Amino acid sequence: MPEHRTLDALIVLGARLNAQGRPGRIGRMRLEHAIAVWQEQGGEAYVIITGGPTHGTHLTEARAMADYALAWTEDNWGAEMRDRLAGRLILEEESKNTLASARHTLPVVQDLNLASVALVSDGLHIRRARYLFRRHFHPHQIDLYSLPVPGVLRTYWQNRRYLWLTKMALREGAAWLKVLGRRALFWR
Repeated sequence: MPEHRTLDALIVLGARLNAQGRPGRIGRMRLEHAIAVWQEQGGEAYVIITGGPTHGTHLTEARAMADYALAWTEDNWGAEMRDRLAGRLILEEESKNTLASARHTLPVVQDLNLASVALVSDGLHIRRARYLFRRHFHPHQIDLYSLPVPGVLRTYWQNRRYLWLTKMALREGAAWLKVLGRRALFWR
């Protein structure tokens, strides 16, 4: 993303919640990165958080992540900044995967007449997310940027979370196979 470019919105992609119904490490890192960028750019951009219901509950990833984002913002920058963020938050609570996030987020971006948006996700996920979002956003002339969260893989490696790293890589690889398989069958 060009340094001088001001974004109209940051799209924070959902992540699994932990057993307590709160964002896990990946979700927290995505949110903290997005909020830091949002604050650096003046706090005017919308922050769109995606993620539907999780594990058969009524709680959505987007709602749990928004609650965390507001609490984290207040803890780090005070109640005034939290209230400012609350006025810029938009939740997309229907999607159950990245492709659905792209489909459900596009009408929100169009309704708000946004011209430049950035995807916020971890380094393993951001390439596939950008690929899927670009397929939906490009025909509508919406500039799409990537804002990968720095240090996710390093953090997992340093904390010796090797099993989680392997699991994340396998899940992402399987998701790419699914995307490419769909493309071969339907998108030619």
